[in-house]
Parts: sequence; C-alpha cells; structure tokens
Amino acid sequence: MVALALVVLLGSCGSPDRGPFDPVAVPTVEDPTLVGPPPVSHGLSQHQVDRLVAATVGVRGLDCRRAQVGSGFGVAGGLVVTAAHVVAGIRAPALTIAGRELSSRVVAFDPVSDLAVLEPVGDPDGMVTLDLGEPVGGSVGAVLVHEDSGRPADGRDAIVLSAVVRTGHSGAAVVDGHGRVVGVTFSRARGGSPVAYAVQAGALRGLLDAAVDSPEPAGPCID
Repeated sequence: MVALALVVLLGSCGSPDRGPFDPVAVPTVEDPTLVGPPPVSHGLSQHQVDRLVAATVGVRGLDCRRAQVGSGFGVAGGLVVTAAHVVAGIRAPALTIAGRELSSRVVAFDPVSDLAVLEPVGDPDGMVTLDLGEPVGGSVGAVLVHEDSGRPADGRDAIVLSAVVRTGHSGAAVVDGHGRVVGVTFSRARGGSPVAYAVQAGALRGLLDAAVDSPEPAGPCID
C-alpha cells in the first residue's frame, strides 16, 4: 500500500562532519516543536496523486543480520532510487512495483549522500517515472511512502521537513506541488516530533549518471 504523508519544506541545513551511516545527531533544528504541524492538504490533483502512487516502490532486503525495509521511486531509464542504508549489504534488493515483486541489482551507491540507484531485473511494468525539481522553502508537498530511520553523513545538505516519517519510509520521494521530486527522505527527529530530513534532489543527478557509466555494489552490511 502507498501513502502520501503531507509535508512543509522548511529549508536546508548542513549536517555535521560524520561518517557514512553514523547514528542520528539531529542537525540544526534547536526546537523541533517550533516547526509547526504538517499541512492538512497537499493541493495535488487526483491525476497527480495516481501518477505518484504508480511511481512509488517498496524496497526490501534480508541478506544482513536484520531485515532492511524502505521506500523508493521510479526515475528515467526504468531505474529506482532509494536510500543507501536501505540496501547496504543487500545483493539483490526485492522491489514491490504495482503490486508485484521483482528482484533488482544496485547500480549506484553513495553512503555519504545516503542515496542508491537500483535496476529492476525484468520489466517493471506499471511503474511510472518522476522528474526531478528543486526544493523551495515554505512550500507544501508530499512524501510518497510504501507501507509494507535514517542517518546523516559527512557533507550532506538536508531539507528540513514538517512531516511524520516512520521506520520503513527511508528512501521515499519528497515531491512538490507539481509532482516533481525535490528530495529523498533519510532521517527523522527523535522524540516523536513531526520533523524529518531529506537529501536534496540535486545530489541525485550525478549519481544517476554514474549508474549508467560505472555500476557499483551496495557495500557491506551496516553494523
């Protein structure tokens, strides 16, 4: 099942110097209660919603000591984007696309930006692809999560979101009012506050080029 979690894009913040997949030290938001609640309406048309739902993918892997579950979305070339920590150490991540399961292979993996690109094995029939955009502070959008945690890293520019993000939502697309991807979720604030963080879509463009030119494995499992 796919759900749309409403968000307000609050701006960007730089995370402290940390290694890939280090535990969360919530960046810059001194008082998460000041960001306000998520919006009550996203303003997307039903046509846009249907298209976004068709682009949303479930991602799962069982190779490591614990199950790794997250969300993802389709992009040009029939590829799927998710968070790197969702597929770290996974040889053939399982994808749920339009209600059916496909295997995939990791073709680009960047633990610093916490982004990964997957190539489905077989025809991802029914998967819609999304365009990339740029985040605008104060705008309203939605997070596209597959309902079946994240970790900041060195040098990452994060979008701060007023949104409810739960375990299994890492790798979800953050879309603007036009349905364009402006970020990829990777973390949430501790303590139950409606604050989450996303990697800016600009960090994804180079990784998509690398996926075509020089595929990379998914690295080791996370301890």
